[in-house]
Amino acid sequence: MLRLFAGLALASACAACTPTAPAKTVALADGTVIATTPEGYCVDGPSSQLRNGFAVLAPCATLGDPGPAPKVVGVATIQVGPPDSGAVKDAEIPLRDFLITDAGNALLSADGKDSDVTILSTQAFNNRVMVHFVDKGTPPLPGLQGEEWRAFTDVNGRLVTIAVRGLTSAPLQDGPGAGLLKLVLGGVKAPPDEPTETPADDPEA
Repeated sequence: MLRLFAGLALASACAACTPTAPAKTVALADGTVIATTPEGYCVDGPSSQLRNGFAVLAPCATLGDPGPAPKVVGVATIQVGPPDSGAVKDAEIPLRDFLITDAGNALLSADGKDSDVTILSTQAFNNRVMVHFVDKGTPPLPGLQGEEWRAFTDVNGRLVTIAVRGLTSAPLQDGPGAGLLKLVLGGVKAPPDEPTETPADDPEA
């Protein structure tokens, strides 16, 4: 993780930092959710725990990929919940209303303190709840700004939480932050259905 943030702070683009190119599409939580990064972003493998449903996304250039830099520079995390944890679809409005309560603010806070959170805006529609807020507490990862854009959605029966922040040295503003959140959210999907093939020598075919 320190490697990631040092690279972000210095805008490093060293192609020799890692022996292989970082991934841009990964399977999370034993393959139940697939995440494809926005253009210019890659998955930080050492900082992620893919089997446990957790991924960190950062500009590819900071991870050893010499490709073009993204238009919006930030850090995103994706967390996939356990089976049957989905709680957004058909409950978007109640979830949005919960997030603006003291209990909801405490849930959003990195330190679990509702008084640290100030809600700036919310959206709820079509299996998505998005919230833009400021958290005065300890950032979830060192070097990140206090302002955050977060989304909740259900994928394959699991609750998926996506968070986006900029750096303290290069903070994101509302438009770019919300835009990056939507790009990450758009790349998180259930795996495609695999067609069942009947072997050619199957006598039942």
